[in-house]
Amino acid sequence: MAVITSDMVKDLRQRSGAGIMECKEALGETGGDMEAALDFLRKKGAAKAAKKADRSAKEGAVSGVVSGKTATLVELKCETDFVGRNDLFQKLAKDIASHVSASPFVEGEEAFFAQPFQGDKSKTIKDLLASKIHELGENIVAGRRVRYDLSGPGGFGLYIHGAGNIGSLVELGAASDAVASSEKFQQVARDLAMHVAAANPLALSSEGIPADILARERAIFEDQTRQSGKPENLIPKIVEGRIKKFYSESCLNEQAFIKDPDKSVGVLLKETSKELGGELTIRRFVRLQLGE
Repeated sequence: MAVITSDMVKDLRQRSGAGIMECKEALGETGGDMEAALDFLRKKGAAKAAKKADRSAKEGAVSGVVSGKTATLVELKCETDFVGRNDLFQKLAKDIASHVSASPFVEGEEAFFAQPFQGDKSKTIKDLLASKIHELGENIVAGRRVRYDLSGPGGFGLYIHGAGNIGSLVELGAASDAVASSEKFQQVARDLAMHVAAANPLALSSEGIPADILARERAIFEDQTRQSGKPENLIPKIVEGRIKKFYSESCLNEQAFIKDPDKSVGVLLKETSKELGGELTIRRFVRLQLGE
C-alpha cells in the first residue's frame, strides 16, 4: 500500500481545490497516483455537481468589466446570500465577465457552456461551473449576459451596486477620441451608470417606450381621471399631462439626474458637451437586477 504523505495531500488540494479528507480518500483509492487522484476528484465532483444543479438558485451577483473597446455585464446565481457574497463566488462572477469580454459572444446556454474558459482553456465554462459547485457546495447558474462593443468614439460607464445585486452599463458616445479620453467624460459615464442603477429607466427617450406599456399606462390614467369625477371634456388634457410626467420618470434623457435633481440627464449632457467642446450622446444602456 502506498504511503500517503501530508505533502501529497497538500499538493493535491492546491491543484484540485478539494478538501483535505477528499484528497486523502482520492490518493488512497488511486495508490498515491497524483493524476489518477485528480481524475477521481473530478468524477466525484461532477457527480455531486449534477445533484446540486437541480437546486434552486435565487441569490448571486451581477458583475462586469470594461476592457478597451468592449464592456460586459453578467449575472451569476447561487442558492444563498452567504455564498453570493463569498470572495470566491465574487471572483468567479468577475472571471466569467472577463471571459465574455475576451470571447466571441454566443447566444444560448449550450453554446456558452461549450466555450473554452479564457482563464484556463483546458476546461469549458461548464467544467468551470461544475468545479465551483463542488467547491462552494451550492448550485451555481449562469444567468443573463450582455456585451457592448464600442460603436465609435466614446466609452463606457460601469456601476455595480454593493455585492452585485444590481449592475448597469452605459455606452456614451463622444464627438472625438480626445473628448472621450478626458477625465470629465469618464466621470460622466460612471455617473450615468450609477444613475441607471438607481433610477431604472425604461428607455432612452419617449420613442423607445414599448407601445404596450404606453397603452397600459394611458388606460390606467384615463380610468383614474374619470373615477376622480373630472369632466369628460377635460380628461384628454389631464391624461396627456400625466403621460408627460410618466415620460419624465421613465425616459433616461428626461429623468432628474440623481446627483443634481434640478437638472435632467439631457441637460447634463448638453452642459458637459459644451464644456468639453464636443457632443455627448447616450447610445445604449442596460440594467441587470439580480433575479429579475
